[in-house]
Amino acid sequence: SYLSGTCCHGRMTAVMGPVVTAAFVLEHPEVVVADVRWYLDGRDGRAAFEQAHLPGAVWVDLDASLAAHGLPATEGRHPLPEPADFAQAMGDLGIGDDTVVVAYDDTGGLTAGRLVTMLRMIGREAAVLDGGLGAWQADGHSVETGRSEEHTSELQSRVDISYAVF
Repeated sequence: SYLSGTCCHGRMTAVMGPVVTAAFVLEHPEVVVADVRWYLDGRDGRAAFEQAHLPGAVWVDLDASLAAHGLPATEGRHPLPEPADFAQAMGDLGIGDDTVVVAYDDTGGLTAGRLVTMLRMIGREAAVLDGGLGAWQADGHSVETGRSEEHTSELQSRVDISYAVF
């Protein structure tokens, strides 16, 4: 198992660490690998994804999926989205209640960490890939190009985060 057991008030609980290795991803093909590249300098994260991404990865658009829309500038560049909007975005990517997510980027975990933090805040198993895309490629692992495949309806489970407060 990729979960480590810890004792809490006399019972065992399972908690995934916040960072995983490339070996973990290779050993667990059931995880959803999420590319969360976004650049402050205006480069296109989607274009970077299409040029090279981990096999089977889905691209998560920070602006569309991980931030609220239509708020005044005083709310910041990327305020957290409403829980229902976040749930819809994650469900559309095939991320559901029982999905384990490994997120990566190529900026030291800055944007991947946002997705991981948001998922962990609502009790979902998620981790950042240690070293991101650069480490993956430096270790000689293959990458894919182009768009990711569309997800089938059986992967479209919705994350129930109605109890979460962002």
